[in-house]
Amino acid sequence: MRLTLLYGGLFLLAGAGLLAITYALVAGGGSESRSVFVGSAVGADGPQLPAVPAGFGAAKPGIAQASGTVIYQQKTPSGAVVDFRAYEGKVNATFKQVSSALRSVTAKANESIAEVKGAQLSTLLTESAIALGIMALASIGLGWLMAGRALRPVRTMSTRARGISERNLHERLSLDGPDDELKELATTFDGLLGRLEAAFESQRRFVANASHELRTPITLERALVEVALADPDPTIDSLRDTCQRVLTASEQQERLIEALLTLARSQRGLESREPVDLHEVTAEVVRAVPSNGLRVDTELGEASATGDPAMIERLVANLVENAVRYNQPDGWITAWTGARDGRPTVEVANAGAPLEDVQLNELLKPFVRANGNGDGNGRAHDGHGLGLGLSIVQAISDAHGARLSMTAPPEGGLRIAVAFPT
Repeated sequence: MRLTLLYGGLFLLAGAGLLAITYALVAGGGSESRSVFVGSAVGADGPQLPAVPAGFGAAKPGIAQASGTVIYQQKTPSGAVVDFRAYEGKVNATFKQVSSALRSVTAKANESIAEVKGAQLSTLLTESAIALGIMALASIGLGWLMAGRALRPVRTMSTRARGISERNLHERLSLDGPDDELKELATTFDGLLGRLEAAFESQRRFVANASHELRTPITLERALVEVALADPDPTIDSLRDTCQRVLTASEQQERLIEALLTLARSQRGLESREPVDLHEVTAEVVRAVPSNGLRVDTELGEASATGDPAMIERLVANLVENAVRYNQPDGWITAWTGARDGRPTVEVANAGAPLEDVQLNELLKPFVRANGNGDGNGRAHDGHGLGLGLSIVQAISDAHGARLSMTAPPEGGLRIAVAFPT
């Protein structure tokens, strides 16, 4: 309705402007009133004497004869006599009468022309207003039809979008029609739905995995306590062993909760930014993390980033711990910092069996462990991994606007680089 009223109003304004311009042009076109007869060549004192041709010298007036003729005579250089005559009398009187009659006729003709012109302008204004009204109604009808046709895809998108919720995010608008702005809007909305579906699915998977991971140590603790209570003759050593195993399970549960909290804080984003020296942070992490007998090589150059120091330290620690945990018994680890493509970068690599690209994409998901139980691919799992290390690295990288890249060299192992913004 608003579009229709807009179309009709614009048409009325344009039509009124056109009508005003047309009326002004027609009304002003005959404003210069011209007499039918300009006037007489006879003066108030009688006919004007004709001018003497050049070369004849000064004219000398002659005498007035009885016939009313005044004669001018002049001799030419050759001796001939030229007469100039002007006639008065009846001719002059008759001419005055004719001139007066013509002036009267001219006045009446001008009055008639003005009356006809006024009637024509009135008729033009009336008929143009009627035509404008008819066309305005037609334009409103056509505007209604065109607005409905133009907004039909919007109605379709609105109806389909209203029926999409978290339970059916797999549905799409799938708008048909020409490749115009509305089709582009529908495609953009479908892309948004796809990202939302992936985010919801990831969240569901995360909750399910977190519940499973939290349930495992709790179940183990309960089982250990029940076994100890069911023993009719418990000893101090058996109770001590049970308590030690419960404490170990509790520590694992504590690490899992801490990792989940770190992941949640990382996904929430940054509250403040400070300068962080990647060289210093990486050196401290490498000194603090046990290498378990692996060869550790470092090449730490100057690299300064901005962000949350605690989060960046957690990122580097996760990279180093992951490289130590998922390695070969006689493997190695390398840590590198510096500038790459103008961006401060930290990179950690380790040894191992070759990985496929599909495995690389899965490693960033929560609770996914590469070769976690020694499945014959050259990596061993020590039982202490939570499967959240690289997920936290990804979340911290996203929070800092950093670019995370993973490559699996053909000879084996994994190389992970995080390039922070300049």
